[in-house]
Amino acid sequence: MSGGRNTIILCGLLGILAAYFFVFEAGKNEVEEIERVFDLEVEAVTQIKITTESGSTVVEKVPLEGWQIVDPLRYPADVAVLRTLLNEFATLSPARTVADSAADLSEYGLDFPSVTVKVSSGLSAPNVLLVGDLNPTGSSYYAAAQGSQRVFFISRGTNNHFRKSVEALRDRLLVHFDKDKVDEFVIQKRGERIVGKLDSIGTWRIHEPFKLPAERNEAISLIGNMHGIKALTFVDDAPKSLKPYGLDRPAVTATVKSRDGQINQTISLGNVEGNSIYILSSERKTVYSVSSDFLSQINRDSELFRRKTAFSFRSYEVPKMSMQLGDESVSLVKRSFEDWRMTSPFDMRANDHMINSLLDSLEVMWVRNYIPASAANVKRYGLDRAPIKLSLIIENRPVPQDILIGATSEDGRTIYVQDPLEEWIYEVSSTGVKNIPATALDVRDKKILRFKGYQVHMFEVILPDFRVRVRRDQKQKTVWKMEAPVSQNADAVSVGRAFDVMDSLYAEVFITADPDADMASFGLDRPYLEVTMQIGGRDDVPEERLSLLV
Repeated sequence: MSGGRNTIILCGLLGILAAYFFVFEAGKNEVEEIERVFDLEVEAVTQIKITTESGSTVVEKVPLEGWQIVDPLRYPADVAVLRTLLNEFATLSPARTVADSAADLSEYGLDFPSVTVKVSSGLSAPNVLLVGDLNPTGSSYYAAAQGSQRVFFISRGTNNHFRKSVEALRDRLLVHFDKDKVDEFVIQKRGERIVGKLDSIGTWRIHEPFKLPAERNEAISLIGNMHGIKALTFVDDAPKSLKPYGLDRPAVTATVKSRDGQINQTISLGNVEGNSIYILSSERKTVYSVSSDFLSQINRDSELFRRKTAFSFRSYEVPKMSMQLGDESVSLVKRSFEDWRMTSPFDMRANDHMINSLLDSLEVMWVRNYIPASAANVKRYGLDRAPIKLSLIIENRPVPQDILIGATSEDGRTIYVQDPLEEWIYEVSSTGVKNIPATALDVRDKKILRFKGYQVHMFEVILPDFRVRVRRDQKQKTVWKMEAPVSQNADAVSVGRAFDVMDSLYAEVFITADPDADMASFGLDRPYLEVTMQIGGRDDVPEERLSLLV
């Protein structure tokens, strides 16, 4: 009986496996074996010829030049358009077949096709697609491979990808360069020249008409706008004169360069006509038109390139810093995002909130006024003997960001700061430096006890005549057991509230950091209240005992 039952089970299992193979594996093979109209390797294609009612266009892959239109004119081709066209051509399927062997191709408009696409690969015979009439419903076009009587449908979208005029195949990008390798830009306007250069530590700087760190976003935007500009129309491929277009004396020119000389491209902007403007590229003699909006993207006021913030760094990129507070020197190191430690003059935890707030304020410190850093001005604004000096170590920078903080304005609303490596003094809001401590002791962490509630496994409170001690259950982490004054389950909510109270304790004033101080003078030799916590000891958290005396 048992053997027959096992046989039935095995037969059923075999049936399931067979069904799985048929439904899934056979289906996979079917997908993999989709029939294609042409056997074509896209990368091997060397020539494309498209013929429509308006004429023929021939595109060739030219060594060292890439895809070029060679007839009816010579001009670089739009690689993205060609890539889409070739992918459509290579993946054409006759799945929607109208007739396997049409007796008369003229019934489908294929005797005089509306579009012929001829794709050649080396010495192999070319693959030719014929596109005929629109079908009666207007949803698809009739198509066939040249030499075949098999007629199939292609979609209107596919037809549009093949029906490309010479204008549609032309590369519309005006300049070609790797924008990440640009390290200089020049804007030449009538009466003004703006020059920006990228320095060795990755900071954009304006060299003309003034010397100042540049607004990074403005520099990046200018380069990006030049990199992406595309022609709306091809106005004149061989202009006899640039004067009709205002390009003999351009309103503005913009140039991007690289130190190695591989990038040196210029665009010139001329007259505005309607919603477009004439433009010339250093790469070709062709006059183009682009949207008139492009003028405002290139014709930038030099003031826009002034860096709006006094300093250029991200607060999270600062792992170390030092502060000179009068006669005291304070050194700090970051162990994690919310864990700053003072290493000098004391070795203790620092006030994370204060330091992070200070760095955030310095990062976004908005400049109200730019003042030349002449010797007289440096002295006038208290920067020759700055009472506060900061030095920030910035990740991936070879030199620190030094900051001098000088005098406050008469009304107290602004303060004067300087990067000693710069030629300018910045007037900024005094609220940006409100988080700077007065002394090293003020840098100390004001939070009295630092712990995570889920890491505490013992909590004890001792009064002169009373003791309460609770311990976390080792198996049920949310359950607390009271060990004193009695043994019973503890109220977990009350324990949590006690943790909240301990977590909210902050020092208002630091009295002393002397470990040999007289505890009796503060009433701490015989404390009224003693709180003890044991944390860690598991989950890779080191065991630690925290105590508070009141």
